[in-house]
Amino acid sequence: MELRQLRYFSAVARQGNFTRAADELHMTQSALSQQIKRLEEELGVELLVRAPSGVSPTPAGVDLLARADAILAEAARAHADMDAHAGLLRGVVRVATDAAAALALPAALASFHRAHPGIRIGLRQGAAGEVAGLVRNGAADLAVASLPLAVVPDGVRAVALAQEPLHAIAAPGDPLARGGEVAVWELRERPFILAEPGSALRELVVAACDAAGFGPVPLFELSDPAAVRQLVHEGLGVSLVPASWLVSPGPAVGVARIAAPAPHHRALLLAPAAGAAPAGELLGAHLDAALGSVPAPSERL
Repeated sequence: MELRQLRYFSAVARQGNFTRAADELHMTQSALSQQIKRLEEELGVELLVRAPSGVSPTPAGVDLLARADAILAEAARAHADMDAHAGLLRGVVRVATDAAAALALPAALASFHRAHPGIRIGLRQGAAGEVAGLVRNGAADLAVASLPLAVVPDGVRAVALAQEPLHAIAAPGDPLARGGEVAVWELRERPFILAEPGSALRELVVAACDAAGFGPVPLFELSDPAAVRQLVHEGLGVSLVPASWLVSPGPAVGVARIAAPAPHHRALLLAPAAGAAPAGELLGAHLDAALGSVPAPSERL
């Protein structure tokens, strides 16, 4: 059993599809399929259930996937440690994020790459709870996620990033945004576009509404900033979103500050509690600094 075979198997199991995994690994589907078959023959067990809709790991495959992610992570750390002994700064840092926290990452990763071109960066997106699990299992070196601090799993170190004030957004021309400032209570009869259940942003908005004396009616539940903004633009609901969601260009929306006490959102920077490889620690420090301040949006976007 070779490291490359474990890498191939991990990609197929995560993607649930040979074609997508082959694209990720930059190899042909037939070659990937042959490698997985050889691994199964070597181990004497079936690792994947093949079906027209995709593949899923067998019980043996689930066990091997957890071990494979840990082995690959340890191999990457060993390689990075040897580079450190040789006085080199290189390697691969695997970053995970959820949709709610993803907007600020590209610029931060790009500036890190310019400063450290010898370090390769990988990025994948998933649900907040999923990306925390990737860090815990060694499948990701770092993660930035909109996750409640209380549910960060054991074995994962969490650092709270900069606080972002939430802003109320509504369709262009909506009276809600004309005054420049609204109280949460003023949203009580509006349909809400809320973040997905289990996210820190969802909990924050629901708590703010509860404090104002009402429960929000979530007609839409999603955490993709572009989709939320499009739905608001079309007049399908209002939303309370972090300031960073409103900095980039997008469909026009009316923006209003929230009257005190305005809720503030924090994303978390997640890393292994035992510490990442040197390249991962360096990127983590860069992300902590780069995401430590958030520009304020204009009141009309």
